[in-house]
Amino acid sequence: MYCYLYDEYIQGNKRYERDLLNIENRLTDLGLAGKISRLALFRNAEEMIRDEIERGVSTVVVLGNDETVRKVIDVVADAPDVALGIIPIGPKNELARMMGIPEGIAACDVLSARRIETIDIGIVNGRRFVTGLTMPEFHAELTCEGKYRIFPTARKAALEIRNLAEVTDPRDGQFEAIIRAEVKIGWGVFGRTQMKETILPMSSLAIRSDKPISLFVDGEEMTSTRFDIGIEPMMLKVITGKSRVF
Repeated sequence: MYCYLYDEYIQGNKRYERDLLNIENRLTDLGLAGKISRLALFRNAEEMIRDEIERGVSTVVVLGNDETVRKVIDVVADAPDVALGIIPIGPKNELARMMGIPEGIAACDVLSARRIETIDIGIVNGRRFVTGLTMPEFHAELTCEGKYRIFPTARKAALEIRNLAEVTDPRDGQFEAIIRAEVKIGWGVFGRTQMKETILPMSSLAIRSDKPISLFVDGEEMTSTRFDIGIEPMMLKVITGKSRVF
């Protein structure tokens, strides 16, 4: 059974009316019709999806963008027999691109082919993420897998944690922590600065700071003095296309 979750921003929007009609007709032609649930300001997405899963839904399909996926990721990941599908509509669909899913009606054929991959999910302070984290201004202490500590001394430094990206495999049980720091090359007035990159594969990471700092979780900002980051291996079933990046 399929459940289709329409995000609020595409409902009643004339810009997407024709796209939605074409998508619905194509899904019917493919024999993939299912219940439509519509997100609204005062409706909890997780509660809606949990109810549908209890009724026997095996595939939750999001019609929306990356933000829509974030609204349902926890409840779908906690249901081991349920797969997540995406029909991307509108802007901000980087996750669908990496999954090899084209926009609009073409995504229906990917859904029909049903190529399922099971991927790792990252977790930070109890909150799950799929693609990764970024900290553009990085001046904090790192504890890597509880074994050793790193503290950047460079004037400019940035931190990125990648789970699903062009160069990482989200099925290997670990993420990559990338530290980019400004390094001076040469001596005296003839010296120059250059950004150097260090890549550390790991499965857990702790960030500590005396002052509140911000990082971006799948593009959404979080602020704290403490971040505990880990990985949940092979946690999420996703329907992917042939052009996926992993």
